[in-house]
Amino acid sequence: MVALQGNNRQDLFVSNQDRRLFLAQLKAYKERFALKVYAYSLLGRSASLLLETVRPNLSAAMQGLNTQYTKSFNAAHGTVGHVFQGRYKAWVVDKDTHLAEMTRWVHLECAREGLLDKPWRYQWSSCAAYVEAQHKDPLVDSGAVLRDFGGVRLKQSVRYLQYLRERPASAGDGLPIVGGVAIGGSEFLDRVGAWRATPAPRPVPIEAARRIIAEVAARRGVSEEKILGRVQWREVSSVRREAVHRVWRETRMGVTELARLFQRTPSAISQTIRALEDSRLSSMN
Repeated sequence: MVALQGNNRQDLFVSNQDRRLFLAQLKAYKERFALKVYAYSLLGRSASLLLETVRPNLSAAMQGLNTQYTKSFNAAHGTVGHVFQGRYKAWVVDKDTHLAEMTRWVHLECAREGLLDKPWRYQWSSCAAYVEAQHKDPLVDSGAVLRDFGGVRLKQSVRYLQYLRERPASAGDGLPIVGGVAIGGSEFLDRVGAWRATPAPRPVPIEAARRIIAEVAARRGVSEEKILGRVQWREVSSVRREAVHRVWRETRMGVTELARLFQRTPSAISQTIRALEDSRLSSMN
């Protein structure tokens, strides 16, 4: 469960176009980091995201999303500086016992904030992906929750809507957080504590990076030596940018490691990635 706040209590979203942009960027980072998005709610000064990570990459995903949205927001509104209030807040959720309840909590946010009495009609949450039988949103992974509400989609939608109506918006305002880090029972907190105490092995992406570079080299007809060398020819530079971007997206290799691999400065690598990501996101809008 991830909570985002506007800096100094300012709005995260000034317009509906801001919300559309944020959701487009969330979809892009979902695909890049293999996330599952179970629910979201975009208010004025805040956003809530119920996410699942297949790999331990939430920090990298949120840092990228926050940075990208901040840049887009500032460009759209002629502002500078931070958009988000510090680092995002996150809690581990017991998927087995609290997944449906947390989607309901997210979908009732607009009612708790007094924006709309009927949360299923709020445009800027994932609620429609649950309560509308024909609604299909590629961003929202509703199946894991809805399968417990019936065998066919129409029945699932009707029962989930009833599930929302069972909980008044004024009830359960606070998240059921235990130990400051988790949403679940005490046994789940014990498991989370044991998991957090065991450091995850750091992935070694160099072999995957070499494979990607070889694929790009073969397809574009440029040798790997030139891609990894200091040749500045235009046709080589274009291929090199593609290789840098693919390695960054597919291996989660850091900028410093990429700079070392491609014999470039971290600044040059960052500029390459930023330019290609901007172009990619623009093409999605």
